[in-house]
Amino acid sequence: MVPVLAKNAIILKSDADTSVMLGNYEMAYACGLLSKLTDTAIPVFDSPVELQQRLLSVLEHYEPADIHEKNIIRILHDYIPDDTWNKDTEKLYHMGLEETDPWVIK
Repeated sequence: MVPVLAKNAIILKSDADTSVMLGNYEMAYACGLLSKLTDTAIPVFDSPVELQQRLLSVLEHYEPADIHEKNIIRILHDYIPDDTWNKDTEKLYHMGLEETDPWVIK
């Protein structure tokens, strides 16, 4: 698994209002990124489903700062995660939390 591929996929998908999230790797990065951008601390979670639900409940009344955030929130809302959570999804989640230049492909 090359984490930067999932990261770059989310960045590319943030530009389009017809994109869909394809896996838990993308979801993990998106959740970390949205947590950082919205200054939201997600408490400990037991599964990808719980992470998604907690973040979406926090974002329920959040007004996206731009089209990128709006599109990522929409695709996160539409995504149905499975139970996959491993060292790669964990790494992608933390990459999102630590992102300093979110809309640039690297």
